[in-house]
Amino acid sequence: MSWLLARRGREQECRECVAEVHQQSARLGTRLHEIWTIAALGELELALGNAAQAAEHFEHQLRALGELGITDVDLVPAPELVDAYLRLGRRRDAELLTAEFRAAAVAKGQPWSLARGLRCEGLLAGDDDLAAAFESALLEHAQTPDAFEEARTRLAYGERLRRARDRVLAREQLRLALETFERLDARPWAERARTELAATGERLRRRDPSTVDELTPQELQIALALASGRTTRETAAALFLSPKTIEYHLRHVYDKFGIHSREELARALEGVDAAVRSPQPAGG
Repeated sequence: MSWLLARRGREQECRECVAEVHQQSARLGTRLHEIWTIAALGELELALGNAAQAAEHFEHQLRALGELGITDVDLVPAPELVDAYLRLGRRRDAELLTAEFRAAAVAKGQPWSLARGLRCEGLLAGDDDLAAAFESALLEHAQTPDAFEEARTRLAYGERLRRARDRVLAREQLRLALETFERLDARPWAERARTELAATGERLRRRDPSTVDELTPQELQIALALASGRTTRETAAALFLSPKTIEYHLRHVYDKFGIHSREELARALEGVDAAVRSPQPAGG
């Protein structure tokens, strides 16, 4: 759960899950479970754009794997650490790690780790060689069900293509990555893909407010009341609910819209029938 929350950018909930696992692992003496939460913290920081903190967590994960004598390449966070190293300008470290990881992936011979290793090679390749590495990675991804990892590779491919000034092909990969990230609700990664797309010169249309249809009647009622300028307490009183209940439903509304503020909520609800903007008691 902490890993999933990290990829969705839900920082507080992710950290709460990690803290719970560490507490239980210490009580039960099951250090192996900590590996996943260390990975989750690294993924969280990487998703939030904090490369230095991400690198620290992934290096911690590597040390923990070594202490436990675990050598399975599928548990090694090298591709994530390579991404962080390159963002920190640590290219030599990224090259050494890539070579080690690729050798282990080839030895195991499974498409998931092979795809991740080829992604690392694509990130490090020169402009003339990057396509071969990334296309090979995508062929390996096609043999696995991991849509998130494939989208990560397409994002990296698009980023490299844009820097190589091949904007047309970059857009193709970035659009596919964005589509998958949005479908998986991986919001920080979707935002990264949008930013890259915008950098190619593509004009992104505002997302269609059809998300309104995903709200429950009570969520819509609460959202419209708050978007109209009512306070949490005023909305709670009008709907005969507690302020805590209002905040609970508001968090769900924010999650569904992918927003974080009342101002964004008001914009998201522009054009919704004004007739339903006047709140009625929830039971009436």
